[in-house]
Amino acid sequence: MSEFDKDLTPILSTATNEDLDPLVKYILKAATTQTLEINAQYKEHNPNHVKYADVIESEIKEFGGNSFVTLFRGEGPPYYEIVGDVAGKLGANFSKGTSIENIEMAILMKIMSSAWEKMSNEERMEFAKETGIGYGIGSIPSAFPVLALQAAIAASGFLAYRLALIIANNIAVTILGRGLAFATNVAIVRGIAFFTGPIGWAITALWTLKDIAGPAYRVTIPCVIHIAMLRRKFSLSDCPDCSTPYTTGTKFCSNCGKKLSE
Repeated sequence: MSEFDKDLTPILSTATNEDLDPLVKYILKAATTQTLEINAQYKEHNPNHVKYADVIESEIKEFGGNSFVTLFRGEGPPYYEIVGDVAGKLGANFSKGTSIENIEMAILMKIMSSAWEKMSNEERMEFAKETGIGYGIGSIPSAFPVLALQAAIAASGFLAYRLALIIANNIAVTILGRGLAFATNVAIVRGIAFFTGPIGWAITALWTLKDIAGPAYRVTIPCVIHIAMLRRKFSLSDCPDCSTPYTTGTKFCSNCGKKLSE
């Protein structure tokens, strides 16, 4: 059984079968370098993934250990170190000792920044509007401060979740050939299709980098991004009327307008 990891175990133990399924698929894609398929719990319970979430955790950490030069004993390094390793490999900027949420956000922002450079003016306008800073702007050059976009996204739990969802969905399309199974309400999925092109191009470019061609990063990178999305998802509450996620303290639902707090 996997040892408790404060940055990973609570997420995987809260996740549903639908949440965990992409992680299982990413691991299985690693073919001969994974041991999940021969695990007794996997054989007994698959596709009821919640029954063997600890096995999934061990597999992720084992791949994380394989991406380090240092040999780790046991099941691999702490998840925090795996996320930091992925961030460093992707060139994401973060401060040593910062929270895992901030390192995950740095990874998402790195991918978003790469996509921003490839967007048309129309796409930049739509992206800026979605973050709430683009209204009334007639044109947005590629040199528009990405920090302004990052600040707007980081300030909203819902926007951060949607960005993570868009990126995680495109990762799934690239690797698995299909997107994630999303909730059907418009407030969540709006914008996902619109940004598929730029985000997809950024991910495709990322996937061609020689440094991440090995099986370890082919598992840890998509898993880290998917788990970052789940962490954001679980930090939100759902509107009682339409189930749209919202950040604590929000007064009205962004989808149906229901009053959420006094």
